[in-house]
Amino acid sequence: MMAACGGSFWLPPTGPGNLRCDKDAAGHWPDNAERAACGNGTTGRISKDMSDRLKAEREAAAARRNLLAQDAIERTGITEEMIRELVTRFYGRVREDALLGPVFAIVQNWDEHLAKLGDFWSSVVLMSGRYHGSPMRAHLPLNLVGDHFDRWLDLFEQTAREVCPPAAAALFIDKARRIADSFEMASATGAGRIASPRHVLRS
Repeated sequence: MMAACGGSFWLPPTGPGNLRCDKDAAGHWPDNAERAACGNGTTGRISKDMSDRLKAEREAAAARRNLLAQDAIERTGITEEMIRELVTRFYGRVREDALLGPVFAIVQNWDEHLAKLGDFWSSVVLMSGRYHGSPMRAHLPLNLVGDHFDRWLDLFEQTAREVCPPAAAALFIDKARRIADSFEMASATGAGRIASPRHVLRS
C-alpha cells in the first residue's frame, strides 16, 4: 500500500506476504498479528546466524584446547595412563592416611570415584573436557582446614614425583597447589574466615 506523504509517496516496509512491519504514514504501528508475522521472516535467520557463530566459537575453542593439550604432552610426556596411575596410587595413600582417611570415608564407590578423579585431572592437565562436576561445591561441606590441604599436597607431591618424569611432576604439582589454594580460600570464606594463597610458592 502506498501513502501520500508531503507531496510524494511513501512505501512502508513490508514483511512476508507484503505485511507491514513498521509505522504507516500516519505513525501507526501494524496490528499484533502483522508484527508477529514480520518477526517470523527474520527470527529464523537470526537464530541460524547465532547458531553458526556459536558452533564456530565452540570449534575454535576445541582447536585451542587440542593445541594446548598437544603442547603439554610434548613438553611433559603426560598420558592418560600416567594420570590413572597417579590418581590410583595417590588416593590409595589418602585412604590410609590418619588425617585424610576419615575425610574420604564418605566415598561409597571408589572405582567410580577414581574414574571421576581421572577425568578431573585429564581435564586439568590435558584440557580433555571430560570432567563436568563441581569439585568446589563437593568439598565445601567437609569443613577442611589448613592441615588437610598441607597433608593432601604432601602426599600428592610425593606421589607425582614417584610416578611422573620431572616435567610432568612439575606440571601436576603446580596445578595441585593452585587447586589447594582455591579450595582453602573457599572453605575459609564459607566459615567466615579470610585466607590468602599460600601453596603456589611452596618450596
